Amino acid sequence: MRITRVAGSLIVAALVVASVTAIGAGTAFADGNGGWSHGDHDHGSATLFVSPSGQAGNGDWSCNSAAYSTIGAAVSAASPWSTVVVCGGTYNEQVVLSQPVTLQGRGNAIIDEKGVTPTFSVPMPPGPAITIYAAVVVISSHVTIENLTIKDAMGEGVIAAGLAAPITHVDVTHNHVVNNDLGGGVPAVSPYFQCAANGQIPGDCGEGIHFIGGVAWSEISDNYVSGNSGGILLSDDVGPTHDNVVEGNTVTKNLFDCGITVPSHNGNALDASGNPQPSVAGVYNNVIEDNQITDNGTSGEGAGVLFADAGPGTASYNNWVIGNDISGNELSGVTMHAHTLGPGQFEDLSGNNVIDNWIGINNTGGDPLDSAPPPAPAGTKDVVTTGVLVFSGGTPVTTRIHDNHIFGDSIGIWLSAPVTAHGLDDNSFHHVTTPISANN
Repeated sequence: MRITRVAGSLIVAALVVASVTAIGAGTAFADGNGGWSHGDHDHGSATLFVSPSGQAGNGDWSCNSAAYSTIGAAVSAASPWSTVVVCGGTYNEQVVLSQPVTLQGRGNAIIDEKGVTPTFSVPMPPGPAITIYAAVVVISSHVTIENLTIKDAMGEGVIAAGLAAPITHVDVTHNHVVNNDLGGGVPAVSPYFQCAANGQIPGDCGEGIHFIGGVAWSEISDNYVSGNSGGILLSDDVGPTHDNVVEGNTVTKNLFDCGITVPSHNGNALDASGNPQPSVAGVYNNVIEDNQITDNGTSGEGAGVLFADAGPGTASYNNWVIGNDISGNELSGVTMHAHTLGPGQFEDLSGNNVIDNWIGINNTGGDPLDSAPPPAPAGTKDVVTTGVLVFSGGTPVTTRIHDNHIFGDSIGIWLSAPVTAHGLDDNSFHHVTTPISANN
């Protein structure tokens, strides 16, 4: 449950400065408006084929005549807007997508990063470069990744980041993203910065699919996401993440973290007066819809869907959770966490909406609620099964929770004192001992 790390304060400035070096010459750069200025390539729509038996000089009109034996070689040779067809087989490599391209799997195509030494890194002057341990790295708009199995990465299966400028129209669809996010633990197995532990919480290494910041108007849809430390993560480490859709995914048995996590890590999401700075940071206007979210966090800490702020200046707000099936998760089905702040400090966790979901038995492990060291203050623990939980240590939070079907829980909806929730009377409760527990 990644709610305490403010990673943006560590890497934002350096990523912006260093991104041109990291991306390389001949790359398509975003113009900030969803358009592109191309380097050495002309606009085109060629198709290139990759096969384990591919050889340079082949005709390259099908999997049987593939001219490339590695995905990286095909991607490097591709012009912007091309399609790289990944034919059946296993490819042990890290793939970096730095221009508009479609990466399309056929016939059980597998990207397996097991044993691969990642090569993509971002300079961090005056210190050493940060190596990115994800199997697939996206740093361009207009990228589609489809019909692939992506597995065995120490970091994320797929990571997308707007480095030189925000990126849009990144579609991760119909993939199996499994057994990634493997480098965590205490101490962490991997030196990847995402794997660092957060207090008593082991590092999660970025989860299976991660939009780490500067990603908008994009989609994560119809994927099977399982066996990673955590499932899907939308954060704002390197810029605002907004207006994305997470739809139709099966997110299950990611045992050490949440199914879908929507936290703000960047302390610049709010100004000094607590006003949003949506062009700078924040996680907002994202839609989580029609997903199956089950049995996550059962060996660690993980909600079905989590909204959280990491500390002062962070903001996860105005997001939507609609029409999902959520059950069996270690923390509450939908969980929102804000903190106790000092004078003149601000977070924003308001405006999140939980509508028309089917929410079964969740909070199977109990939620300690407060980030303060144990023992937590009286009245700040929820240790029974709970459908929806909204906790704040003092920051006012306004939310809308209505037309949900909550069943089998001891508590249907749990709200702490500074929380105002609209629409509570419009929910239905079945075999729920206490439908609404408010002002705890």
